[in-house]
Amino acid sequence: MKKESVSKKKIKKYALDLFNEKDTFSITTNHIALCAKISTGNLYYHYKNKEDIIIDIYEEMIEKFESLNSFEKILNSQNPLEELSKMYDLYLDIFWDYRFLMRDSSILLSTLPKFKEIFIQRQNLRIEQIKMLIEYFISKDIFKQMSEDEILLSAKLNWFISTYWQNFISINEVITKESFKEAKDVIFKININPFLK
Repeated sequence: MKKESVSKKKIKKYALDLFNEKDTFSITTNHIALCAKISTGNLYYHYKNKEDIIIDIYEEMIEKFESLNSFEKILNSQNPLEELSKMYDLYLDIFWDYRFLMRDSSILLSTLPKFKEIFIQRQNLRIEQIKMLIEYFISKDIFKQMSEDEILLSAKLNWFISTYWQNFISINEVITKESFKEAKDVIFKININPFLK
């Protein structure tokens, strides 16, 4: 993990708190600087704009996901389905800590081009990893046989629910930890359990 200055960590921490509490659209760099008790000049020394802060927070979240080594753990587990369930629980905790990224994803993707570019790269990688897991489950007779098209569709659906469920929930409700657990339940009920042998 890269070493960061105290000021940069502070900016990120307060930005994350504000984005989670309110929304990314209404929070400005001035709000972040005020909460962090630093000058806007100091903030702009570390970040050119709000998009750069959001990207840095997103990359921090990605590092946390990758530090779990979850895909390797599933592939090496005596009970891959149990490990998959544990993986989702760990993911839910991280998603909760960075919930604004899930909740505001549509706005972020439509207004922040650099963020969108990085997000699409991660999305493609994750879909490939999920696809590989499904193929592994089929090879181990955990899942029923599926065509290549079905595998890809299932991987995309898995990613879609994981990533956009909170955006969907936030239309009518306040996002809670329970709504993140609900996303896991939906994935298992409609995209894992029906394919079990």
